Parts: sequence; structure tokens; C-alpha cells
Amino acid sequence: MTDKLESYRKRTEEEYCRTRKESKRLYDEACRFLPGGDTRTATFFYPYPHFMLRGKGAYMYDADGNKLMDFQNNYTSLIHGHAHGPTVEAIRDQAVKGTAYTAPFENQTKLAELIVSRFPGVDKLRFTNSGTEANMHALRLARAYTGRAKVIKTEGGYHGTTDVFEASVDPNLKIAGSGDDMKTVAENRGVSENALKDVLVVPFNDADRTEKIMKEHRNDTACMIIEPVMASAGQIVPEMGYLRALREMTERYGILLIFDEVVTGRLSTGGAQKYFGITPDITTMGKIIGGGTPVGAFGGRDDIMRYYDPREKKVYHSGTFNGNALTMAAGLAALRDYDENKAAYVNDLGEKFRKGAEKVFEETGIHMIMNGTGSLCNTIFTDSPVKNYRDMAGSHEELNKLLFMTLLLKGVFNAERGMFSMSTAMTMADIETALDRLRESLYEMKEVIVQEAPELIV
Repeated sequence: MTDKLESYRKRTEEEYCRTRKESKRLYDEACRFLPGGDTRTATFFYPYPHFMLRGKGAYMYDADGNKLMDFQNNYTSLIHGHAHGPTVEAIRDQAVKGTAYTAPFENQTKLAELIVSRFPGVDKLRFTNSGTEANMHALRLARAYTGRAKVIKTEGGYHGTTDVFEASVDPNLKIAGSGDDMKTVAENRGVSENALKDVLVVPFNDADRTEKIMKEHRNDTACMIIEPVMASAGQIVPEMGYLRALREMTERYGILLIFDEVVTGRLSTGGAQKYFGITPDITTMGKIIGGGTPVGAFGGRDDIMRYYDPREKKVYHSGTFNGNALTMAAGLAALRDYDENKAAYVNDLGEKFRKGAEKVFEETGIHMIMNGTGSLCNTIFTDSPVKNYRDMAGSHEELNKLLFMTLLLKGVFNAERGMFSMSTAMTMADIETALDRLRESLYEMKEVIVQEAPELIV
């Protein structure tokens, strides 16, 4: 870390503390009862996270009265922004009728029908309470159907926090092996080494290396799971033909293809599979399908999903709040209001934001990238193409953290890793304002960038 970077970081954090005194009080109080003052690692940042009072539309308001344009949208789940009218009304109407029943009810069927009608790879589905749960059951389903145990995943791919998927999400490249011989690295302490023995790691956007692994392990591999766009790794977009190649080779080797659409479900009314025209065997979902409430779902071909039919007595699946009444009501309201026009609208906002950001980079004389597609974007401080996790890991990620804090002080809230996501509550005026703030921020940071990453200066 250079002197200028450390000085800039200290200065912005001091300004943050000056304008977030009530959040500091609430944070100190929270730390008495919650490790780290919260119950989500992803919401923590230094010097301490801000505490929110409310959200409305494209904006949030924190405990200190700061108004923030929200590009996080609860990590992409709030497709309509905050306090979306139809969703609020649906939750209110359902709450007075009950929040959960130990029995099926019609809204489960209605939301399932709507999702099945939209996603090409889903004939039937089951609800869970999170994307993590959805991916856990998708893997179990693949193993039950194929009678095999191993799973192939991409390096940098995030599929939740079960042991199997806590593999090579953000690995230290010093111990992660070479591109031709990737090692499976545990993401956190407490992850079972035995669980990782069944995980094979491959590079994103590299069909040849993937096929080599797939061919070698075809007799004991149940599935390959992949985010069609690598979300937490920097919104890395698949190259032309890559997903098609995965579809063809999984069919060739009798391995099930799972699309993790927890994030990419927003790219169209039928998710990334409709957006890119590739149909997987199993799909996992979450985030937008719950209208801002806890949700997950997994679905696929009828012959695969029948393993979860209790009449078949093959795989047991329960969960006290699976398909609960509030989530079903919220999900129905949110998805009914997310039609083709709304999907096109947020994708257009994303495209305008990316193109606008590229102009900002040119104006400020900084070589950097705005990755992503549709309504998903990510700033990356590099002058080289980012095609996989290792390309992202070679960028100046510390600069994204500085940009995050600089933007936050200007009323723009994205993610520390550089992610921005659009909502239907946003307007073109919001996008233009955010681009102005991005321009101001990069000019303020330029001296730091000159010292920290001189190769990025034009």
C-alpha cells in the first residue's frame, strides 16, 4: 500500500466517521450482541457499516440522515428498489391472513407457475429460503439422479456457504495451482476437507480446460454448476460460444448442467438462460423472485425433479419456511410487475451506465474497465481484459474499496468490490447523477492511482 493510498484512505474514513456518528453509536451497541455488529459478513466495511432507517424507490436513508442512491439493491435482489408499492400491498394483505401455514396454498402454485412459464429449463420447481439452500438441493438432486458424487465448479464462482461450494471462491493464487492444474482451496476455516474432495475446479471462459477435466472424471461427476455471469468475481461475462460449449459437452459426457441464476435471474424474464439462449438441466434462483423477502428455488426437467416428489420416496426435502405465505405474496407481486418492458428498461439503464462510465474513464485519463451485461455492472481497475477470476485477482482491488468510500460520501452506494445493479425505480437522471459522482471521485483519487497503479494512467 503506497503512502498516498494510505493517506487518502485515512482521510475518507475520517470524513465518513464525522458524518456517521449515530451509525457508530448503533454499531457499538450491536457489537455487544452480534459478532461484528451484524449478521451478514458481506455488509461489513471499515471503519464500521452504516445503519439504515428506511428505503424508498432508488434511495436509502441512514441513521444520520444521509440520502444514498442505492446501486446495491440488497446485492441485486431488489429489482424494483425499496418499498415497491405492489409488493408492499401484497405483503400487508397477506400478513393479516397469516404468514406461514403447515400446508400448501394457492400462491405457491401461482408463483411456481409464473416462474415455470418464464424459465426454459424449468418444468417444475421447489422453494427454499435462500440461494444457498437452492444450490445445496440442486447438488443433492444431481447426485441422486446420476448416482455420482463429484461436482465441477468455476474458480471464483460463488454458490453459497455450504462446505462443498466454499471452494476456490476467492483463493490465494499462491496456493491455487496453475491454470492447467487448479487446486481446490477452502474459502474459510471450518470447511470440511472431505467435502472438498468431491469438488473439481476449472477456469471460467475456458471450454478446452473444462472438457479435459470433464472427460477425465465423467464416470464419477454428477454435475457442473456455473453462474452464467460470474457475479462476485466482477460480473464477468461469458465469451461467445462458451456456454454453448458447456451445454454440448455436459450432454456428451452425461453430466447435468446447473445454472446458478440467483443473480442472473434479472437479466430477462427468463433469466440468463433466456438471455443467452442456453437451457440447463437444473436452475437455481433467489433474490428477485422473493420481492425482497428471504427466498430460493431450484427447478429443472420433470424427470429430474420427480426425485423430490414425496410419492416417489427418493429424496426428502422440508423446511419450516419453504414457500411461506409472505414470500409467495411478495414474489408474485414483484415478478408480475417485472415484464419484458421492465427487464428491457433496467438492462438499458445498465448499458447507458457502462457506456457513460467508459466516457468518464476516458475523460479522467484512467485505463479501467466497466464489466457486466444487462442491469449488472462492475468497475475493475485494470487495463487488461477480464475473462476469469485470475484476471480479476490481478487487478487493483484496493482501489475499488477507495472508490466505494469516495462514492458513498457523495451519496452513491455500490459494493466494495465495484458492483452496481440497476432497479426499475431508477431514472436516467439518477444514472447521470451517478456518473457525475463517479467522475468527481476518480479525479479526487487520481493522485493515488498514479502512485498505486501507474500503468492505468493514460
